[in-house]
Amino acid sequence: MTLGGLHESYLRYRSFRWAKVSVLLVVAAAVAYLVDSPEGGRRGDTVYGYAVGILCGLLMLWLTWFGARKRSYGSTGAPLRGWLSAHVYLGLSLPFLVPLHCAFRFGWNVHTLAYAILLLVVATGLVGVLVYGRVPGDMTANRSGITRDSLLEQLSGIDAECRQLVAELPDVFADAVRISIEETRVGGGILSQLRGRDRRCGTARAIGIVESNVSSAAPAQRTRVTGLLQALALKGATLERVRRDVRFQALLESWLLLHVPLAFASLAALAAHVFVVLYW
Repeated sequence: MTLGGLHESYLRYRSFRWAKVSVLLVVAAAVAYLVDSPEGGRRGDTVYGYAVGILCGLLMLWLTWFGARKRSYGSTGAPLRGWLSAHVYLGLSLPFLVPLHCAFRFGWNVHTLAYAILLLVVATGLVGVLVYGRVPGDMTANRSGITRDSLLEQLSGIDAECRQLVAELPDVFADAVRISIEETRVGGGILSQLRGRDRRCGTARAIGIVESNVSSAAPAQRTRVTGLLQALALKGATLERVRRDVRFQALLESWLLLHVPLAFASLAALAAHVFVVLYW
């Protein structure tokens, strides 16, 4: 499906259908809140409060079910785009509906805790929306049609070339190549992946060693040293592309490490809220 000649994203699905539905839902709930005049004042345990509370609970159950079932915002297909659009926009309605449910009465209790966790779920969901709106395009541009496996194969080929170039060079150059091969790391823990760089990169150190020892090579060896520098520079550039690719992948996945557990924590807090209201 296209929109103005461009691929229609899930956020723009059917001319923002679910954004409009969510806005209408919040506006209708707000109007009903203003019109409602229960005896004893507005509270969460009035007919209106229970109605909006049940609506919020059902929305939370559906959003969690769908999020657990299909968590990829990069997926395509018209039906899935529609479900994703509903997931995002209906989720954004909850921070506005819940205060209407409880008549804006917050405090240091399990009810407010449930709302605070819900806000965290929505916030991390927004992070996911932003990440999936930007990162896939950056990842594609960085790869330039080459897979990560192909980039890693290029690195192996450069290492083999470096070994050949230092075969007839002084030991200091062989040590530099060894450092480049043995002390270059890609990936690591989640924080290392998100940084997308290695301040102790063996290849960067190897380039420095070779540059500072060019004068120690005999004139007849200068061509090999120049070739070695070029090969290490190419390896460094390729490593940057691989690390950016790893970083982009980590960005696509890391927000879920917070969003999914928080979503289930929100359901647990909702259950505690309902129990306290009905049985406490």
